[in-house]
Amino acid sequence: LAMARALQYMDTGVEEVVVFDRTDALRPNLGGGIQVNGGAAVLARLGLGEEILKAGLPVKSVRTRTAQGFELLNIDVQQAVGREPSLLYKGTPMCFTIMRDSLQKLLADSLREGTIQTNKKLVGLTDDEASGGVRLAFDDGTEDVVDMVIGADGIRSAVKKETFPGPGRDPVYANIRIQFGVADGWERAPEYSQELHQWFSEGTYALSGQYLGLEGKPFEMFALVFADDNASEDAENSNWEANEVKQDCLRRLSTSGQPKEVVDLCQRCERFYEIGVFYYPSLNPWTSPSGKRVLIGDAAHAMPPFLGQGANQAIQDAFCLAEKLSELKSGDIATVKDALKAYERQRKLPTSAIQLESRFLGILETAGGGSGTLPSFVRDSFFFMTGKLGVAEKVFVTGATPTV
Repeated sequence: LAMARALQYMDTGVEEVVVFDRTDALRPNLGGGIQVNGGAAVLARLGLGEEILKAGLPVKSVRTRTAQGFELLNIDVQQAVGREPSLLYKGTPMCFTIMRDSLQKLLADSLREGTIQTNKKLVGLTDDEASGGVRLAFDDGTEDVVDMVIGADGIRSAVKKETFPGPGRDPVYANIRIQFGVADGWERAPEYSQELHQWFSEGTYALSGQYLGLEGKPFEMFALVFADDNASEDAENSNWEANEVKQDCLRRLSTSGQPKEVVDLCQRCERFYEIGVFYYPSLNPWTSPSGKRVLIGDAAHAMPPFLGQGANQAIQDAFCLAEKLSELKSGDIATVKDALKAYERQRKLPTSAIQLESRFLGILETAGGGSGTLPSFVRDSFFFMTGKLGVAEKVFVTGATPTV
C-alpha cells in the first residue's frame, strides 16, 4: 500500500496503479503492533505526516533490564531521534508504535478509489511478448496484463518464486521463534507510559509496549523470543490455536523467570500468534533480467525483527523506487530497467547491513537458550556496555534514519 501511495503521490508518470491483494478484505483486528520511525518520516514526505501524528503513539524511551530488574540500558528515544533532522516532521520526532491494521487503513484511505482489488491470489506470471508487459494469472481463473509487476507480497512472495525459480531462493530459517500476545486497553503504571520494555532472562527475550489501533483504541502487546533447536522450520506447534500458544507462552515465561509485568500482560492477552523468524540472503537479486518485475520489502530482503525495521525499510523501498521512476520520467534515467537497477543499488547496502545486525541481535538476545546460543552473561554485559558508551543509541538512530 505504501508503494501505491508513492506511485500516486509522486510525479512518476505512472498512469494507473492496481494493488492485487489475495485476501477477501482488509480486515481490522488482525496482527499485532509495529514501530515506525524512518518509515513514518518517509510517509510524511508522501503527504501523510498529519495522519501519522494522529494514528501513532510516540515512543518516549526503550528500557532494557534483566528479569531480576537490573537496568542494562535506557535510550531516551525522543531526545535521540530529535537530534536527527531527517526524523523530524514539523519539529516532532517521528518514532511511534501503531497497530498494523491502523497503519494499513491509513495507507488504504490515502489511495484513489478502485486501487485495491481483493480476492486476487497470484498463481502465475509470464512476460507477454505481444504487449511487452507481464501477464498475471489468478486463482479465480482471471488474468491481467500490466506494464510492470512490483512484488510487495511478503516473505513467501509468489512474484519472487515465479521470477527467480531454483535453489537458494527460499527464505532461511533463523532457528528463532516468537510468541505474540495482544491485550485491549492500557494497564501499565503511568510513569512507564509510552516506554518499550525489554527483559532478558535465561534463553528468552521479552518486549512489551503500548500501541494505538483503529480510531485511537489502546492496546498492549508483548513478544517472547526464544531459540529453536529444531533444524526444520516446521515446528511441531506451527498449527496451534491461540489458547495453546498462550499456555505454552505462560510456561516459557515461568520456566525462564520472566518478570511479573510480562506474565500479567500475557494473562490479559486474548489474541495470540506464533511465528518462525526467517530472512533472505542479502545478495539475492531483486530485479528481473527483463526489467519488468521488481521486489520490495520482505519479498526482497526479509529480516529478523530485532531492530524493528521491517516495515520501515519496506516504506523506504517504496519511496526509492517511485523516486527512480520520477527520474526516468524527467530524463535523468534512460530506461525502466536502469531505474529498477538504480533502486536496487541504492537500497541493497543499507538493508543488508540492518539485516546482519538484526540476525546478530537475535542470536544475542536469546542467549542461554540451548545449542548455538551465547551465555546470558555475555549478552547482559554487551548491552550494559553498549548502553553506557552510547553505542546502543547510535545503532537505534542509525537504523531508524532514512537512507532515501
